[in-house]
Amino acid sequence: MNNDFDDLDRALFALPLAEPPPGLRQSILNATVYAPAPAIAAPVQLWEIVAAGTAVAIGVWLIFALVVYKGFAASFDADVVATLRAVLNPSALIWLGAGSAVTAWLTLFGPSGLRLPVRGARS
Repeated sequence: MNNDFDDLDRALFALPLAEPPPGLRQSILNATVYAPAPAIAAPVQLWEIVAAGTAVAIGVWLIFALVVYKGFAASFDADVVATLRAVLNPSALIWLGAGSAVTAWLTLFGPSGLRLPVRGARS
């Protein structure tokens, strides 16, 4: 290995350099330093606030109704148990599994006509 780079430095500095295009420096400054500040998007959209507020309101109402009205609590408990029994029924689980398998199969290996169209990046 040659650790003496003086000859290489002299050869590099002796190379003729091309002139930059006119306005290059100004266009770089316009694109970086003088560029307008990007618009800051709202961290949370309005519909997300409305949906979260509605979910919290329904949850608070449900908890209040379960604590205050014993008849509602018993009826709600019976409805939850009936729903769980219906969903956890072996035949219902088989149909849910079959439907999920068909959906996954068509999504992964089906014809491309079933997929949503994807737009290009250009507008």
